[in-house]
Amino acid sequence: MVTKQSIAEMRSRGVVKLKEKDMFALWVKTACGNLTSRQLNKLAEITEKYARGYLLFTTRQIPIIPFVSAGDVEKVQAELATVYLRLDRCGPTVRNVNVCYDDKICPEAVTNSLSLGEKLDRFFDVPMRHKVKIGISGCRKDCVICRALTDIGFIGVERDGRRGYDVYVGGRLGLNPFVGVKMAECLTEEESVRFVQNYFDLLSKEGKLEERGADLIPRLGVEKVRQELTKNLSQSAGLQPVTCETRLREKATDKVILRIRATAGEVTATQLRKISAIADKYGRGFVHFAVRGSPEIPCIDKKDGEDIRQELRAVGMSLLDGGIDNLQSCFGSYCTESNADPQSLLREIERLVEELGLNNQAINISAGGCPNSCAIVHLSDIGFYGVVEPEVAPTNCNGCQLCVPVCKRKAIAVKGSVAVIDRERCGNCGQCITICPLDAIAEKRRGFAVLAGGREGEDTRLGELIAEFLSEEEALRLAESCLRLVKEKRASVADIIDEIGIEKFKEMLLSAQITE
Repeated sequence: MVTKQSIAEMRSRGVVKLKEKDMFALWVKTACGNLTSRQLNKLAEITEKYARGYLLFTTRQIPIIPFVSAGDVEKVQAELATVYLRLDRCGPTVRNVNVCYDDKICPEAVTNSLSLGEKLDRFFDVPMRHKVKIGISGCRKDCVICRALTDIGFIGVERDGRRGYDVYVGGRLGLNPFVGVKMAECLTEEESVRFVQNYFDLLSKEGKLEERGADLIPRLGVEKVRQELTKNLSQSAGLQPVTCETRLREKATDKVILRIRATAGEVTATQLRKISAIADKYGRGFVHFAVRGSPEIPCIDKKDGEDIRQELRAVGMSLLDGGIDNLQSCFGSYCTESNADPQSLLREIERLVEELGLNNQAINISAGGCPNSCAIVHLSDIGFYGVVEPEVAPTNCNGCQLCVPVCKRKAIAVKGSVAVIDRERCGNCGQCITICPLDAIAEKRRGFAVLAGGREGEDTRLGELIAEFLSEEEALRLAESCLRLVKEKRASVADIIDEIGIEKFKEMLLSAQITE
C-alpha cells in the first residue's frame, strides 16, 4: 500500500509520485552526464515494458522514466542494475554531478572536466541532510549553467599560464532564486575536491535544517563562508575516483558534436534506439545529456551529417541546427506540483517559431508546471511556469498551521487562528492549497507566469517577471510578440531589455498582445 510515508521514502531514493494513482517517475543517475548505447537500449526496453514508451531528457542531465507503477519499481531497478545504472535522488541529499564536455571533445574546454567529475562523483554516496548539487563546466561558457543551477559550480579557466577552476557557491533556482558567488579562483583538481569536502563540513557544522549554500551566504556572510571553504585546500580529501566509462583517453580531433531536437525533452523508445544506433555507427558509442534537454552525440565526422539527418527523420527527429534552441520543459502536466501544462504550450510555440521563420539558436524558451523552475525558466529569454493564486476562507480555517512550513517564501502566518497570506511574498506555488485539510485555502485563479531576459554564461542573470496568470492562448500571444521583437532587433531578450528598459519592454509586449 502506498502511503504518505512511503511516498516520501521513495522520493528520497529517486522514485517520484505522479498525479495519476500509483504512478511514479524514476530518476536515473548518469556518470558524467553520459550514457552508453547499451544503457540507452535498456532504457528503451524498460519504457516499453514497464512505462508508456518514452522518457525525458532533463536539466539535471539525467533521464526520467515517467508512469512506472508502484509494483514495477523494484523490477525496473533490477533491470537498470544489469547495465550498471541506479537511481538519482530527490530532497535533502547529494544529487547527480552535472558535467559538460572536457578538453578531449570540446574545442573550447580548457580543463578535463570529466576527470574532476570522476572524483566528485564519490560524494554522491555521502549521507547528507541538505540538498547538494554540484556542477562542472570545462570553460567560461558554462554549458551546464552551474553558476545558477548548482550549490557548488566549477568553471574551467586559464589564467596566468595556469589552468584550473573558479568556484561559485550558492546557485539555486525555484521560488527563491540565487546566482552563485565566486568563492575561489583557479583551483587544481585536488584543491577542488577539498573545497567540496569543506562545503560538506560547513553544512554539517553550521547548516540549519534543509539550508543550502544560497541560505548560508546571507546568514553567515560571504567572507565567513569563503574562509571556511578555502581553508586547508592542500589537504587530500581521501576519496577514490569513480571510473567514467565514456571518458576518452585521447583527443577527438576534427570531430563535431551532433545535437538533436527533443521538444520538452521527450524521446520515445524507438527514437532512443535510433540515437543509440547512430552513436555506435558514427560516434564513440555514447550519448551526452545536455542541460536544455537535447540529446547530443559527440565525436561525429562532419561528412556523416546528412546521412544522420536522414536516419533521424525516419523516426520523427531532426538535428538541432535551425530555428531556436531546444524547447525545454520539466515533466509538468503529470507532476503532483504542476499548476499548468508546459508541454502543450511548448508544442504550440514550436509551431509558432516555424511560422515566423526564426533562425537563431542563441534564443532559449522553456516552460515548467510550477515555480520550482525544474525547466530553468529563470535562465531563458522567455520562461513560462504554472502559478495558482491562493485565497483564504476565514470561516473554514481553524489555525492548524499546516500551511506555514510548506511555504518556501515564508508568506503565511496564522493570526487569531486564521491563516493570513502576504501577497507580496507569495510565490503562487499552490502548496498551501494542497496541504490544507479543510479547504480553507482555495484557488482564486491560475495560469502561466512569464519571465523575460534570463541568460546563462559569464553574464548569468535571472529573468524578470513580466506577466502572471495568463491562459495558454494569452501566453502564446505574448511569446509571439516577444519573438517578433527578437527577430526584428536581432538581439537577445536580455540585450533588448538593457536597451529599452524592462517597463518599456513589458509595455510593448502586453500592448501588442491586447491589440492582437
